[in-house]
Amino acid sequence: MASCFQNVPWKLYSSRMISAWGDRMWMFAVGLFMVELSPSGSLKWPAIYGLTKSLAVVIVASSIGHWIDRSLRWNAAQISLAAQNVLVVACAVCVALTFYFKERLVAEVDGWGLTTACILIVILGTLAQLASVGSSIVFKDWIAIIAGGDSETLARMNSTCRSIDLATNMIAPIAVGQVMYFLSHIAVAVTIASWNVLSFFIECFLLWRIYKEFPNLALKTEVTEKQPLKVLELVLKDAEQGDQPTPDDNVKIGSGKGFLANRFGEFLGSWKIYFTHEVRNAGIGLACLYMTVLGFDSITMGYAYSQGVPESILGILLATGAAVGLLGSVAFPFSVRCIGVELTGLYGFTLEIACLTLCVASVWASGTPFDPASLLTPSIADLFSFQNSSKISATDNPFAIQNSSANSTGFYEDIGPDSFISVILLMSGIILARFGLWVADLSVNQVLQQVNDQIRGTINGVQSSMNMIFDTAKFLLVIACPWPQTFGILVCISFSAICAGWCFYASYSFKRRGHLLPFHKVVNNVPPEEIHQITLEIKKNDEKNDENALVRRNIQSSPETKHENSPS
Repeated sequence: MASCFQNVPWKLYSSRMISAWGDRMWMFAVGLFMVELSPSGSLKWPAIYGLTKSLAVVIVASSIGHWIDRSLRWNAAQISLAAQNVLVVACAVCVALTFYFKERLVAEVDGWGLTTACILIVILGTLAQLASVGSSIVFKDWIAIIAGGDSETLARMNSTCRSIDLATNMIAPIAVGQVMYFLSHIAVAVTIASWNVLSFFIECFLLWRIYKEFPNLALKTEVTEKQPLKVLELVLKDAEQGDQPTPDDNVKIGSGKGFLANRFGEFLGSWKIYFTHEVRNAGIGLACLYMTVLGFDSITMGYAYSQGVPESILGILLATGAAVGLLGSVAFPFSVRCIGVELTGLYGFTLEIACLTLCVASVWASGTPFDPASLLTPSIADLFSFQNSSKISATDNPFAIQNSSANSTGFYEDIGPDSFISVILLMSGIILARFGLWVADLSVNQVLQQVNDQIRGTINGVQSSMNMIFDTAKFLLVIACPWPQTFGILVCISFSAICAGWCFYASYSFKRRGHLLPFHKVVNNVPPEEIHQITLEIKKNDEKNDENALVRRNIQSSPETKHENSPS
């Protein structure tokens, strides 16, 4: 078994690298495709695509996780991988055809031809994202099984996979950008489609070899569709009580109800399982990290650009942040080995909050554009309307603040800020916080991986929905406070959300460890189900020992024994 395990990681990491490369290429390219297909100066289709994808993940991710729980691991992996690659290929081909026939589509039915093509791309892209969520849940489940319950091994494998994700996230967009710049959008779409066709067969081969080399992947208590949610709830209760489900527990759900009623019941049941499980607070803590603008997303990068940071410096800052995140990913398994996963996560959250205090300080530092009164400024629609454009001066336009870049265009003017201290503090805090961010992220994800394997997919599916809910809330806040002058409000709200995440995770850590002492080593990293099972076995052994002791006492006190032991 040991030699078998030693052969698994390189295949697993190779499969992860191939999958991550394709995902990162597609995620970067599809946004640019949507921008190019939108009307001039509009972000309509990127917004529609993002909103559709977010809502789909929120609604469907828990059901995907539940389906993975009741499916055999190889079947779930094969179907998820095939669906993801087929949908990406179909969407990429649709993109290529749309760009090739773009002029003809625009001319068809007053532009409805292009609109129809964009709708098809959004639908296929959303379905591909859902399949990607399924593949991610399957991959987490496989890693947990391959690790064999060893927390340190699981931490090392998670760290390596996250490092692969971060590395591909840096390199893949560069490759796509070069192909798009020197060739065309059609070339990028064809390249992505070709990559997914080729990678599908390679990934299937690698996963099949892993499945065969590690027999534990084939061992799974099957939960069929006829006994979905109540069985899972009973399994959860039985796991806490140390009992095993019996055939009498196979209750059929929704018999006599329609398909939609059954699916809605599964949806509610999955969320109930999540919110009644002990990892709930840890998961909510992770979700809080998604409701923040203090990261290298388009919002923060756009704000930094408006404050006079040139494009070349932004690229360097992005690479530096990725490097710091890689350091956190590399340090994670060493920390787990020394202090355990619960305390490692607590340190990760604490380090992130400590670094992000620089971002809060930047709100009131020299050079900040922070001005809450700008919330009373006329709406964006009014600012860009032709009727009001003649009435708005450069000083009234909140976007006409400052960008000292030589290539600045549009509404930005070549007037740099009075001081760069504010934006320096902001970007420094974000970069330094990447270390704690990825340590906290890896810690919570490992906690979610160590739940009972019969509900692991459900728990991680609901977690994906939770993450997307908080991420969508972030964009709603940006819509409510869209001006650079109100970015300070978003910074404060983001910092509060991360502090709330620390509180949720700390409550989970306190429940598991019994305290929040920062230097107390966690010796016990066994999952709670196994702990309870071990406790029951100890109690049974104690009862047997008590029975044996009682039998011995009875034998010793019997008249025959006394007669035999009496001196003659």
